[in-house]
Amino acid sequence: MSKQEKIRIRLKGYDHKAIDQSAAKIVETAKRTGSTVSGPIPLPTEKNVYTILRSPHVNKDSREQFEMRIHK
Repeated sequence: MSKQEKIRIRLKGYDHKAIDQSAAKIVETAKRTGSTVSGPIPLPTEKNVYTILRSPHVNKDSREQFEMRIHK
């Protein structure tokens, strides 16, 4: 008996729409070749928050926050 081979693909990006489209194309291609597909399974979104001072000298209470979300 031959061993069944598996493949695992992880996608990362800043735009969740692009990831969804790419995952749909990969699943469609795999099904077209006759493979069994389980997924896509969404992984947790990584969120990085950066806090910086608005002024270079004074006003420590005045801050600005930026965030970057990485979808998986």
